[in-house]
Amino acid sequence: MYKKNEGIRNVAVLCAILLIFGIALFGCFGQIRNSLQQQLMSSIEGMAEQNEILIEKEVSTRFRLLSSLAREFSDGDESIFVDRLQGFVETYQFKRMGYIASDGIAQTTDGYHLDMSDRETFRQSMQGKQRLTDTFEDQIDGSDEIVNAFSVPVYEKDQKTVKGVLFATGRYEMFEGCLQNEIFEGQAFNYIVKMDGMIIAASGNSREWGIGKNIFTADISADENDDAAKSRMISDMKSGKSGYGMDPKRKEVSLYYYMPLKIEETGDEWYVVTAASESVLTNRMQVVMDAINSLIVIILVIISVSVGVYIYSWRKSKKELISLAYQDPVTLGDNFAAFKEKAKSKKDGAGWLAAMDLADFKLINSTCGVKKGDEVLRAVSEIFENEKGDNELVAHVNADRFVLFWMEENQDAIKERLERVIKKIEEIPERLEIPNLFPVFGIYHTMVLDEIDPLYGNAVLAKHQIKGRRDRHYMFYDELNHESIQENRELEDHFEMALEKEEFEIWYQPKYSAHTRKLVGAEALVRWRRQDGSLIPPLKFIPLFERNGNIIRLDEYVFRAVCRQQKAWQEQGQKMFPVSVNISRVSLYYSNVVEKYESIIRSYDLDSKYIQLEITESATIDNNEIFNLLEQFHTAGFKILLDDFGSGYSSLSTLNRMHFDTIKLDKSLVDYIGDDNGEKLLNSITKLAQSFGMEITAEGVETVEQLMFLCNLDCDDIQGYYFSRPLPVREYEECLKEACM
Repeated sequence: MYKKNEGIRNVAVLCAILLIFGIALFGCFGQIRNSLQQQLMSSIEGMAEQNEILIEKEVSTRFRLLSSLAREFSDGDESIFVDRLQGFVETYQFKRMGYIASDGIAQTTDGYHLDMSDRETFRQSMQGKQRLTDTFEDQIDGSDEIVNAFSVPVYEKDQKTVKGVLFATGRYEMFEGCLQNEIFEGQAFNYIVKMDGMIIAASGNSREWGIGKNIFTADISADENDDAAKSRMISDMKSGKSGYGMDPKRKEVSLYYYMPLKIEETGDEWYVVTAASESVLTNRMQVVMDAINSLIVIILVIISVSVGVYIYSWRKSKKELISLAYQDPVTLGDNFAAFKEKAKSKKDGAGWLAAMDLADFKLINSTCGVKKGDEVLRAVSEIFENEKGDNELVAHVNADRFVLFWMEENQDAIKERLERVIKKIEEIPERLEIPNLFPVFGIYHTMVLDEIDPLYGNAVLAKHQIKGRRDRHYMFYDELNHESIQENRELEDHFEMALEKEEFEIWYQPKYSAHTRKLVGAEALVRWRRQDGSLIPPLKFIPLFERNGNIIRLDEYVFRAVCRQQKAWQEQGQKMFPVSVNISRVSLYYSNVVEKYESIIRSYDLDSKYIQLEITESATIDNNEIFNLLEQFHTAGFKILLDDFGSGYSSLSTLNRMHFDTIKLDKSLVDYIGDDNGEKLLNSITKLAQSFGMEITAEGVETVEQLMFLCNLDCDDIQGYYFSRPLPVREYEECLKEACM
């Protein structure tokens, strides 16, 4: 009887243990699933935000182009103007562009003349509105190709009366390209939908929803009795809100996130929707499930032998499961979640938290492939792991971002370690046969590792201050000027409006012949005049825009403005002098920079001899393609000036390796005049440059003694306050008139 009761008790104990184990296992499984699901939803939201940025950027770029062309067309000839549009069709990948007169008759770049008076976009643009249509089938050429139409009003000279409409037909591939994704192995789908649920565009891999379908009538929820998800989505869209949706019963589209597209030209009725199938989560759970199944079999065997062994094994398995949630899938080291957990358990939190990423890492993924990019990340992670000391931490955050926690007493020790790992990272490209790597660090000193996110945010803020620069690898948070950061943010926020309102003015600093003292040209400089009339000096915004990439658009703005002004002077019969325009080193990193500038000057029908290009020598230091770019610019007919020669970057070997037409002696060299050694240096530099067939322009000339010395060196041109300060366009026009007298 006792044995029977004992057997029953043992069975009961085993059943209880199995029950407890089952409950614990289920809870652990659910916890991991929820964690993975949250990460998945966060990734979906991040993709939706990226899609929103790409779409809005593509749309705004094309509307800025059309608006700019519309302003130029205010007093232009229709037929000539339409012919000029062909270059923009190819550059901006339109299907066609055209002009619709006030009577509705349109001329297009592909040779069509047709009545478009019944088009809604025509009517609205004639009322002064910019419009972007939904996708529709192109009936003009009978191709039934899916397209969108962009339209802007064209005003009379008074800028009050609309005289016609400029339009461009965008190919569907523009939106489809913005919606492509590289995550979840193609199991994520992107859409642009209207507020009423109609799908305007879809990514190429989309299978369940397509163009022309309505996501609401397609039954978001598979359960006809549960319309909560659909109702919430409809309500959110009407209110302009973002939101999540989830339906595990649906296989193709079970997790989705929607957010509004801020495109006024569509009436703010467009939404971007990113969705993923249940298989994404299932696949991620498969590893966990396999481990759980194996553990169940092992534990059942162990239970039959000993309850104690079972308990031990269960605890061990739980520990292994939790570890799966904290391992980075690329580097196989700690992920950010693990970093946070380990930081919480550290008793001594005094040290240095560093945020690191690799400048232009996306170029490696795009040119060498994602697999090679992952190999690079593993190599970087290995360097950090080898550098990590006791009680120190390292983790891969995401993409090319890493976070480090080092324990050192002072900045000098941290700098020494940074220089060591930077050198090792810079050795990776030769070993893996990839483009050069440029690691960037932001470092924050902390006394307590309590809340990692704000500490990491401070390190990221420091890193962003040098992101895009090539002269520094790291910055400490203590170095930041927070008042300056706020001021820079305001300038960044106002940049788009400043371009639209043409707040950037072109000033001209005249250049004079060293021998005849006559005007021979000018350098175009940019000034930012705010609406209140105040001028922002270039040193305030040029370095900022070089870091955040806005300098590319500013360079193009200045180049267009100078071309437009030169063409106006030519048409007025004014004597023409060449004007040099600066191109920043950031602009030179884009492969199509030569084609872009050549296209702009051709659009103004202007001879390239009237526009020269100035490139600072610092731009030649870390750009391996600069030699080819110079040759391409020369082939296009541009003269190239080497600016700021002698400012600190100069290497005489540059004159031998690269073909420049003119070198501009920096003011720092000109200021040497009066010093014997400095004058010998100037004499040597000018003789060497002249022996290569280059002309010499001296910058910053302020005294007659400097002028006479430079004349004796056979310097060609003089630029500086001795002759003239930089002048607004009207004052420079007076110089042009005097030069013709």
